[in-house]
Amino acid sequence: MKKLIYTASFALLLAIGSLSTGCGNAQQETEEHDKSHEHAHYQCPMDCESGKTYEEAGTCPVCKMDLAEIEKS
Repeated sequence: MKKLIYTASFALLLAIGSLSTGCGNAQQETEEHDKSHEHAHYQCPMDCESGKTYEEAGTCPVCKMDLAEIEKS
């Protein structure tokens, strides 16, 4: 039973670690790209991709919801 708990804990930590470090550079590139364009941007309402934005309306590749237009700050 302890082996199962340790295995599950390790898998959870590995998943969290890969999610938190895997997209750091992509988010920075997206932010720089957003600053250079002054037209509408779209983002998943559930924020599945941690702030990733798109230049065209469509659906989220993760949850398949329609992307919502966001205001430029």
